[in-house]
Order: sequence, then structure tokens, then C-alpha cells
Amino acid sequence: MTGVRSLVAAATLAAVLASTASADYDAGVAAFTAGDYAAAIAEWRPLAEQGDAASQYGMGLIYESGRGIGRDYTQAAGWYLQAAEQGHPGAQFNLSHLYRLGTGVAPDMAEAARWWRAAADQDLSQAQLALGVAYQRGEGVAADSSQAVSWFRRAAANGNAAAEYALGVAYENGDGVAPDLEAAIAHYERAAAAGIEPALTRLGALTFPPTSEEPPSPPLESEVAATAPAAEPAEPESPAQTAAEPLTGDPRFIQIAAYVDPDRAERAWLQLLDKHRDLLSGLPHRVLAVDLGGETGIVYRLQAGPMPIAQEAETICNLLKAQNTDCFLVRP
Repeated sequence: MTGVRSLVAAATLAAVLASTASADYDAGVAAFTAGDYAAAIAEWRPLAEQGDAASQYGMGLIYESGRGIGRDYTQAAGWYLQAAEQGHPGAQFNLSHLYRLGTGVAPDMAEAARWWRAAADQDLSQAQLALGVAYQRGEGVAADSSQAVSWFRRAAANGNAAAEYALGVAYENGDGVAPDLEAAIAHYERAAAAGIEPALTRLGALTFPPTSEEPPSPPLESEVAATAPAAEPAEPESPAQTAAEPLTGDPRFIQIAAYVDPDRAERAWLQLLDKHRDLLSGLPHRVLAVDLGGETGIVYRLQAGPMPIAQEAETICNLLKAQNTDCFLVRP
């Protein structure tokens, strides 16, 4: 249960980043951090009902994660919407995620894209990346490669490593920009330095040009999708489920990055723990060696977990992304 406690503490951290000063709100933060969810809800609900956007966002996180209250995605969407309409970027991003999955609301990619844009305009890099992917795929918006590249650039400028990879793919393929292998390599190198595994593969292919007997394998669109927010939709659980019910079901690991040597992966885990202690403290991790073949060879995937329920892992991953640490979910 330590990992679950870390999850709710992380939700608190996310809300703190967006909150306005309020003694009652801060009392809720302190209660949440101490694991007294009933006290936190008692502090936040009145403020949320009075229109405080940060408290509304906090209530959305509570209902989405089911900590201290029965999990209810419809309630989560309602609270996120109220905060989103007041301009809260975290609520806007999380509401987009619910619309994309059709969880708590009817699936609607146009609404997802609308709220991604609202958060992206406030420089939330993960929303900028998501909007770029939407333009790339033509989901919720008209397909437009140039717009996709424009949003990838903004996300990359805000430190989003997955956006660096997306730009590398765009420059390598000439998708939305003129082909430029030097620019592609530069973007792949920045993405690889942050642990984005597909960038290692593309660097290997571009650094060691294929012979006529071994033609190149182009990057797949799915590689970009794998680094997009909420990479793997989880089947919604019943809103009636409560926090006291057993944590069983569909386990997931949270893959954070891949490295060329295991020691670097272990050091990266310690750095991540220091940066995201409220989110990752108490979670197990593993460094998984995978042979990608060719010039890339063996890479070491840093994964947290396993989390016994996919939705719990997805919530943690989304909170990591909101703090500019990319991740996606994988099965054991």
C-alpha cells in the first residue's frame, strides 16, 4: 500500500503547484500528505463548492484515483471541468485524458483536443505534445503536419524529451518540415540523453548507414504514439469501487526511460526518486535488459512497479508527465 500512499501524496503535490494561497487549502494539503484523506476532503470540498479552482482540481484527482472516497470518474470529470473552465492547466489536461478515453464522459476527441489546446496555450508541455500528436493523426482536429511540428517545437522548448524525438522523426521523414538528417540527429540525441528508447534506435540507424543489402527500417508512427500522454488506455473500473477493495486485476509497469548501461539506469532512478519522492517513494523498480539487435544492441529499460491496477499506474504516469518526466505503461 506504500505505492498507493505515494500516489495520493503526488496528487497533492500536483494540486499545490497550481493552488492559490489559502489557509484552508493548505490545511487540506497537510492532511493529504499525512494520509488523512477524510480531513483533506473536508477542507477542500467547501472551497471547491465555493469555486476555488485548485480545490476543484484536487477533488477531481481524489475521485479519479479513489483515495479516501469511492472512485467515480463522472465526479472526477465534473470537478475537472469546473477547474478547467477557470483556466487551471492541470485540470484541462486531465479532462482531455478522460475525453480521449471516454471515461466518466462520452468519448470526444474534439473536446480532448480543445482542452489540450487550452492547457498547451498555458505552456503545459505534455499538452503541447498531445496536441501535436492530435494534429499528426488528425484526431479531434484536421490533420496538419506543420501544426504538429509547431506544437512539438513548443513542447521541446519547454524541456519535453518525447517532443524532441517527435521532431527527430519529422526531420528524418520530411513530415511537416523539409528533410534534414543533421537536425534529426540533433533532436534524437537530446531525446536519447533523456532516456527515450526509440531515439537510440534511430541514432543507431543514422549513425551507421545501412548497406545495399541491409536497407533502412523507417521509424514507425507508433513509436511517437508510445511516448504520447496516457500511452495505453486502461479499461475503466466501476465507479462503485472503493479504496478498501483489494488491489487486483491488470498490472502494469511504468516505463520511464532506456539507457545504454545498467549503472546509468540505476543512477537515473535515484535522481528520479529525489525529484519525485512524493510520487515514486515506496515503489519497486527494475532495470530490464533488452536486445534490440543491429547497431543499437542491448538497452536497459528503467521501469517502476509493477502496479497491481493499470489505472493506478496510469494516474502516476500522468502526474509524472505533468512534471515533465515522460513515461508510458507496459505489461509485465
